[in-house]
Amino acid sequence: MASISWWVWWRSVWSASTTRASSAHLPDRRERRRRNASGAGPALSSRHLQGTFKPVDTPGQSIAWRTGYDRHMSAPTPRPHLYRWRFGSIEFDEARFELRVSGLPVDVEQRPLQVLALLLQHAGEVVTKDELFETVWAGRVTVDHVLATAVGKLRKVLDAGGETRIVTVPRVGYRFDGPVERIAVGERLAGELEFEAGQPVPGRPHFVLERALGRTLGSEVWLARQPRSREARVFKFSLAGEHLAAIKREATLMRVLRDTLGERDDFVRVIDWNFETQPFFLECEYGGQALPEWALEDGRLAAMDREARIAFFIGIADAAAAALSVGVLHKDLKPANVLVAPQGDGWRPRLTDFGSSRLLQPERLEELGITRLGMTVDDASGSSGTPLYLAPELVAGQPPTVRSDVYALGVILYQWLVGDLRRPMAPGWEREIDDPLLREDIAQATDSDPARRIADAAELAGRLRHLPERRAERIRLEADERAAVAMRQALERTRTRRPWIAATIAVLGIGLLASSLFWYRSDQEREAAAMQAARAEAVTRFLADDLLGVAAPGPSGFAPDPRMHDVLERASSQIDARFADDPATRGGVHSVLGQAWQALGERDRGVHHLREATRNYTGAFGATDDITLKTRYLLVRSLAYANAADQFAEALELLDDTDTVAGTRLQGENEIALEAAYARGVFHFQQLQIEPALQAFRRADELQRVVAPDSASTAATIRENLADSTIRQGQPEEGIALLRAMLEDPLFDAGRIGENRVAGHQIMLARALRNLGRYDEAMPLAQAAAATSERTLGEDHYSTLIQMSTIASIHDAAGDCTQALPIARTVRERMATRYGEHLQSTLIETGNLGFKERDCGDREAGLDYIRQAERGLREHYGEDNVAAHSFRYSLVKMLADDGRFAQALDTLDGLDIAALTAGNSRPGWEHRLNALRGRILMHSGDIGNGRRLLADAVPELVALGSEDADEIAGLQALLAEGDPAGGD
Repeated sequence: MASISWWVWWRSVWSASTTRASSAHLPDRRERRRRNASGAGPALSSRHLQGTFKPVDTPGQSIAWRTGYDRHMSAPTPRPHLYRWRFGSIEFDEARFELRVSGLPVDVEQRPLQVLALLLQHAGEVVTKDELFETVWAGRVTVDHVLATAVGKLRKVLDAGGETRIVTVPRVGYRFDGPVERIAVGERLAGELEFEAGQPVPGRPHFVLERALGRTLGSEVWLARQPRSREARVFKFSLAGEHLAAIKREATLMRVLRDTLGERDDFVRVIDWNFETQPFFLECEYGGQALPEWALEDGRLAAMDREARIAFFIGIADAAAAALSVGVLHKDLKPANVLVAPQGDGWRPRLTDFGSSRLLQPERLEELGITRLGMTVDDASGSSGTPLYLAPELVAGQPPTVRSDVYALGVILYQWLVGDLRRPMAPGWEREIDDPLLREDIAQATDSDPARRIADAAELAGRLRHLPERRAERIRLEADERAAVAMRQALERTRTRRPWIAATIAVLGIGLLASSLFWYRSDQEREAAAMQAARAEAVTRFLADDLLGVAAPGPSGFAPDPRMHDVLERASSQIDARFADDPATRGGVHSVLGQAWQALGERDRGVHHLREATRNYTGAFGATDDITLKTRYLLVRSLAYANAADQFAEALELLDDTDTVAGTRLQGENEIALEAAYARGVFHFQQLQIEPALQAFRRADELQRVVAPDSASTAATIRENLADSTIRQGQPEEGIALLRAMLEDPLFDAGRIGENRVAGHQIMLARALRNLGRYDEAMPLAQAAAATSERTLGEDHYSTLIQMSTIASIHDAAGDCTQALPIARTVRERMATRYGEHLQSTLIETGNLGFKERDCGDREAGLDYIRQAERGLREHYGEDNVAAHSFRYSLVKMLADDGRFAQALDTLDGLDIAALTAGNSRPGWEHRLNALRGRILMHSGDIGNGRRLLADAVPELVALGSEDADEIAGLQALLAEGDPAGGD
């Protein structure tokens, strides 16, 4: 059991052997029944054994079975006929292995149907658990509850048809009760298909059987050839029952793959089938040798180096990823189900045998116009598959998922790399994989916890495809860590006196060292190694003199304990002089300083340095170089975060232009595509254009998991934006789940991403919980986040103020004005003082304060603040600013509540449905505006027009199901009034 540790495997075997006797120790059926009847076995009352039925079988004739008691038994012999069983409104056809209720087919898994078949064959008698396990599960190692699960699913279907027939006999087994009738519908073939080489294929006489490729009871796979052309085909033969269902399912799923993905070389093509007459078969093209045979032939696998093995395995993972991309779980991935065919001078792997597979979205069959053959709606049995490759959750009886297939791929990857396709993953397997990145990939693909496993096959393939880049990144990180250690040692004396300066300078130094990787790459193409050495020396002097010099004792011109602003001011003023003849180094230093200024809340200064970095990189490396493009996307984000109308316009122009320069790189899986998607997401999100922001963040999230899977900072930034956008899109529970997962993920531990990032995740979760009215859960998270930000960033930092605003909103939503109002006033005052009256965030906090002033009793003050916010947002950020429209809508409602109907109508005329939808993506804004206008008109005396608007809008709002119940009730009452002109 390669995919499960040996002790888990042995424990499952031991458990099974202690709870069920093996087939070798079971008495035959005749003897068991004799003992049960005589009392030698478990005591059974007359209710347990209600007799057998003695029909006379005539094909096509319905014979009613009647209960009676007859213990005359003979030795078991194979029944000659296949039957269609009927009881009540339910019919079960053994030949087709199909269950119908009231004439309609019902999708049921194979195991429950096998249980039903055995119970029907012995209706009125107890079928023991041992016998059910022996017959249905064929002696496989299983967990004990699989039988109870199968019976439970079967009962659910029978209950729906009004037939409660299956009786549990405690500690013994199950019995099928009640009258049953059966019709013989066909002859049962022998237990094995008896084919021989040289025979014509039944139903395909132009092909002759050459050799058997596989054989199980009731199922055989043969290679056949056309004698003249030597064209090869593979035929999968089957008897009726579950084997027929398996090849039907494979035919169905291969059509799904072909119709969705087109013809692909990495899947074996199904050519034809026969599901009408026995022996049933599936006709496929010859896909090549099975991987285990191919690998051993001429020592092919042993002769492959690691890079060649990885390249070959990527082909297997790509095929699995393609299937998973359209919702097809293979469920039996193993080397034997990979075929190898020649391709040019090399070989290509091909995935085959989808007979155990599952379609995650069965409704796609109807969309594609594909007949549902052999499919079940809930084919979630975890017991199918080969034990060596079964994920632990499947052994435990849980349903299969995409990550179950990933587990199997991880085991195959391990076996492939060590050169043994039969080797299990026993403890200590890591010693056989000397590459640390490959060890990580295998470990994460086969993690016992599915939630911690690599998400899908595409991600695994992407990791392997980018191994060279990941190795370079690992080397860079290790070099950065060594540099950081050296820097910390050099700054030890300074740290004891000014730890915050030392830490910040260390971060800047690491950033510069990281940037030097790009310079080194470019210098190899452009300059001699001597220039690189001179550049490193210049950077060292910059750090020592211009940064450390500020913090060091002595006549530096600064106070004995300078602020971080002083350090960055000094560094910023020296760049051009230090690196006058080196634009590449200037670009790197400007880039690092730009990000440092932004971290301090000085966005304008950050934008200035990033503009300089872009200009210098363009001069050094050209406009199309990766580092130039990345810096331009970073500048786009900085401009968007500035929240100014002119900078939004500049950001959009720069974003579109950079996308044009990047060209086809945006369609691939690379760092440029990642930076572009993230920048576009930020741009749209900062303007509250949630739908395009969400699409961009989803793309960025997919790319990050492939391009930079180990980058905690990048992953945190993208996923927190994705969660926020999801919540704003009206999917709060999904967003909450994302945020909780982030807070629990070791990748996002405070030691890796910093306390402030963790605080940001806490405050986002607090807002989402607040919006759902879960104030007791939200408040501790918000308070913890604000305390962290105030301690690390200061009381007037943007993050601190936004988190305090959230605390105020939670108090306000909970009805605690005495707590909410003072905090909201403080936030607005500090925001205006620090960032200016006209910053978008200041104006939004002004409007938020207006709501709290009004809620707490000062209605006029509240209106004034909301008017100020709405007007300022329109004047400084454009008439279509979504926040302005959101405040304007609230203002109209407040004016109507106060009886100022003329003002309310004037204000209402300026509202835009598209802007309101962008700010709050709930559908139905047209109906909300019509209802609001109708309400105002009716209170103004225009009863006819107002009533018409309300009569049209209210049913639409009720149908949406997302409106405030009290508000809907008020509108309905207004419609019902005879003369509402008197107003509120």
